Amino acid sequence: MRRAMPWVVLLAGLLAAAPLAALDPDKAFHHYVRNTWSIEEGLPQISALAIAQDRQGYLWVGTQAGLARFDGVRFSVYTPESSPGLPGVWIQDLLVDPENRLWVSTYRGLAVRDHQGFREVRLAGAAAGTVTDTRDLVRTAAGELLVAAPQGVFRVRDEELELAHPMSRPVTALLAAGDALLVGQRGQVLRLAGGVTELMPLPEGDEDTVVTELIEAQGRLWAGTSGGLFHREGGEWKRHEGGEPLSRAPIETLFEDSDGNLWVGMVENLARLRNGRVREIVTDEPAAAAVRAVFEDREGNVWFGGQWEGLTRVWNGWTRRYGKREGLADPVLWSVARGTDGRLWAGSNSGLSVMEGGAFRQVVKGSDLPHPNAYTLLPEDDTVWIGTRRGLAVLRGDRLERPAEFSAFRGAQINGILRDHRGALWFATTQGLYRHARGELRGFGPGDGLRETRTRLMLETHDGRLLLGTQAGLFEVIGDRVEALGADQGLPDNVDVTAIHELPGGELVIGTLTEEVFLLRNDRWTRFGAAQGMPVNSAFFITHDRQGYLWVAGIRGIQRIRLRDMQALADGEIARVQGEMLLNERGDRRGGQKGDCCNGAGNAKGFLFGGDLYLPTRSGLVVMSTEGIVKSEIAPRSLIERVRVGDAWREADPSANWRLGQDDRDLSFDFTLLSFQDPKSVELRYRLVGYDSDWRELEDVTRRSVNYTNLPPGSYVFEAIGANSAGIWSPAPAQLGFHIQPRFHETGLFQLLLAGLLGSLVFAGYRRQQGKHLRQREALEALVSQRTEALEVANFRLEEASQTDPLTGLRNRRYLANQIPADIAYYDREVVRRASPGEVMVFALVDVDHFKAVNDRHGHTAGDRVLQQFAQVLGQLVRTGDYIARWGGEEFLVVFRPMPNRHLPILGERIRHAIANHRFDVGTDEPISLTCSIGFIECPLFRDARGSLGWEQMVELADRALYHVKAHGRNGWAAYRPLPNADLPGLLAALQSGETDLLASGKFELLGSDGVVAP
Repeated sequence: MRRAMPWVVLLAGLLAAAPLAALDPDKAFHHYVRNTWSIEEGLPQISALAIAQDRQGYLWVGTQAGLARFDGVRFSVYTPESSPGLPGVWIQDLLVDPENRLWVSTYRGLAVRDHQGFREVRLAGAAAGTVTDTRDLVRTAAGELLVAAPQGVFRVRDEELELAHPMSRPVTALLAAGDALLVGQRGQVLRLAGGVTELMPLPEGDEDTVVTELIEAQGRLWAGTSGGLFHREGGEWKRHEGGEPLSRAPIETLFEDSDGNLWVGMVENLARLRNGRVREIVTDEPAAAAVRAVFEDREGNVWFGGQWEGLTRVWNGWTRRYGKREGLADPVLWSVARGTDGRLWAGSNSGLSVMEGGAFRQVVKGSDLPHPNAYTLLPEDDTVWIGTRRGLAVLRGDRLERPAEFSAFRGAQINGILRDHRGALWFATTQGLYRHARGELRGFGPGDGLRETRTRLMLETHDGRLLLGTQAGLFEVIGDRVEALGADQGLPDNVDVTAIHELPGGELVIGTLTEEVFLLRNDRWTRFGAAQGMPVNSAFFITHDRQGYLWVAGIRGIQRIRLRDMQALADGEIARVQGEMLLNERGDRRGGQKGDCCNGAGNAKGFLFGGDLYLPTRSGLVVMSTEGIVKSEIAPRSLIERVRVGDAWREADPSANWRLGQDDRDLSFDFTLLSFQDPKSVELRYRLVGYDSDWRELEDVTRRSVNYTNLPPGSYVFEAIGANSAGIWSPAPAQLGFHIQPRFHETGLFQLLLAGLLGSLVFAGYRRQQGKHLRQREALEALVSQRTEALEVANFRLEEASQTDPLTGLRNRRYLANQIPADIAYYDREVVRRASPGEVMVFALVDVDHFKAVNDRHGHTAGDRVLQQFAQVLGQLVRTGDYIARWGGEEFLVVFRPMPNRHLPILGERIRHAIANHRFDVGTDEPISLTCSIGFIECPLFRDARGSLGWEQMVELADRALYHVKAHGRNGWAAYRPLPNADLPGLLAALQSGETDLLASGKFELLGSDGVVAP
């Protein structure tokens, strides 16, 4: 319904006084929040060719395999088989009129849908009974519905198609422009107004170019054609001045959103124009490839229908993310800091970069630093202090130095650097605290009161106090001594402090690794955790804004809490706060945007400037607008869709006869809430008036159905109501009333007859005997129920124990034998469907290096503790859908769900670094460090032989790669990847023959970390 936008704006205005804006024109496309739905979510086909929204709020999507109605969670599919009034499955355009009728143009004719269902709109007159291809739909200012077809322009009259304007060439596009009708054809556009036809030919040489789209936008008349984008100027068509690809590429769709962005869908790319000029050409984005339809809903979401990617919803969100597109050499950032000159410095996994003009430039390579990780930063006038995982480097202008005067902590990880008000430099390191003043370096350790040398970060308060966060609590540096804080004020002992922040009034807030925040108010520390309403998160950075919010960023995401609520809880006035997650790694319900966050625990792990929060993440720099958190204020509509009575579903038509029979006691209700900004985070409540005493809340809002069984006779009203993700409730509940007729024995007459009969019996004896039988039956039923429940619990525990490793709590080989084949089959189908050959499952066989030495030196109990901690570290590295199993001894198998195969090196280094940086507690005074060796294999290995290689053979290939790492120094990773000349029979022969060096065949390459595979 690409040219029905005026009606959509009108409908949105009726439904909400102030609709949301669409997409911020100053944001690049990849900064928007994007969600995609395709066939696995219920779309009938991967090609979404037309999009419209009706007055109720449903989104309608036309595909090459039928029509779908979408409520944000589930699709209802309509085809000629299920809806005979729909003439064809290939949907070409959609339009909703002011009467809320949906008009559907297909390759076999036109259909209309209203409350009675679908009806075919047939050709009138002599052409009656024939079929025509219908394309564009448009509604004129006079309310006339026009249809583009090969024969010309048809009008809809009395639900028949009447040929209004016969044409010698097929009509490919329509536009109602005031009182005129513009008609796009091959090589020309016709303007029909007042009975006069004006010819508007395309330029010379474009006689065979087909006009595919027409739109008035940004003060111009635009024509999208099979040979590029044109605009009307000076009485003639001019090719767009922006050059390739817009000037020559076939145009699939044109659409202007409410923010004035003109979207141009091409065969391969998507363009966005502002004021007639190209603002952005979107490439390398699946959602922007082969866009066939663009639509803006009443909440300001913009929807893209693609040829290959299905349906994509795009909305502003409140973040921008800067990474490789902006020149960041390594997307894994550890630190960000703002220099005195306003430039932004970023320390990555491999060096130091600076952002200038919105783009990153690498200043120092990782190989030039003491350690590649620029873990913390302190930028000053012409100097940047760089703390790495192995000492300090200083960038003075363009010269990188490693000052010898700081050699005392050359091997330590530097977590924080701070210059105090007296000009002294402080360094928080894993070896303790250091102060550099007047040319001298002084260390602070246990002898100075610092009982934990692993220091994380520092903060100088407004009154000059220097606070220190460590893995064993909060400390203050007083002169040449370090004193512990908080023990007498309610702060738990040995709390691992990961962030410190001072509020304007001098109150302190600290974050801890135990996923809690503590507030010091009136000389008492108050805990804020999940029980107090705080989202679960380990705080790596804390700040506050001008709007009265406290912001907490950590590995799980970014959250905010009103400071006045925290203070009220600390004062005992309330019991819970309303913590709000705005960026969430896992995509949890009510978790805000989904996205990676945040790295660190130390100084330079973020800053707030100009209302924007800058944070380092594993996928570049994320910038959150703390003052731009805009959620939909449009009240959603609650709807009851259908009712199942017995075994048959019925549309929930309130005007229908809902007097049910005496045996219709089991009913199911399908209902929904029409909100698209974050549909998984809405609230849905329901009740059956006359049966339920109060509202019930739907726990899983993606399963919008409830059942009632064995209802007694009587009159009922089923009600459903909901709120969107911003807490805006529907103005009124959806309602459906019905009546269940009683059986004879449930009528008053039967009750009267029964009472007379019972009065003739000996009431006392009957009551006594009946009571005895009832007690015996209840006792027997209770015993049977108890024994049955105990047997079920025992069987479940036995099954779980058989698939679980008793030492680590991980899954074992038996579990893998059941789970992996099903996962491989599922992901194989998904890769074929998505046509994504670069996506693979990954098997990682991880082995503890020199594990025997741990057992020999510290005993088998210590070895068991190492294995348990090793499993915990691996567990922190996996995503939802990944799983870990103990393969045997000190070997673990990790199965990762599909990812781009280019991420394999990042994954290998991530596992290796996580193990190498962990300190294993083996019961001795000092923990120990260990490394690991990793063998990878990608599944599927051969695209043309999917399913021919068993998962056990895949693990054997991973074991071969692991053996290679073990043979080349350990502490690394490797993966065999077939070359183009490799084949499955050759690999199977190599495996069966016991060949260990797959490289000797010349058919495989070996990827691996430094030291394992030479560059």
